[in-house]
Amino acid sequence: MSEEIYAKYPPDLDPVEREYLLSSIKNWSIEHGLAVRPQPSFIPQESDPHGILATNAPVTLFPSPFPRKCFEEARALQKAYNELYAAISMDEEWLGNIMEE
Repeated sequence: MSEEIYAKYPPDLDPVEREYLLSSIKNWSIEHGLAVRPQPSFIPQESDPHGILATNAPVTLFPSPFPRKCFEEARALQKAYNELYAAISMDEEWLGNIMEE
C-alpha cells in the first residue's frame, strides 16, 4: 500500500465530506448497537421525561496511527496466543480452581 495516501493525516475534509462521514458513523453505530444512555443529570428532564434517550457511543473519525512494527509483532504472536487461549479455555478443572480462588 502506498504511503503517499497518508502524507496528510488526519486528512482535511470539506464540510460535505465531514457531514457524510459523521452521518455514516452515527448511523452505523446505532444500527450495530454501539450506543450508550447518558446519565439522567446530563439531559434535561423536559427533553427526555421517560429516561429513554440513547446516543451512539464515542468513536473516533481518524484513529491514531499504529506503528507497523508493533502490528507485525502482534501478528507474529497471534497463532501462539490463540493456541494458549484455546488450551486454557478447554481445561475446565484448571479454570474451576482459578475461579474458586
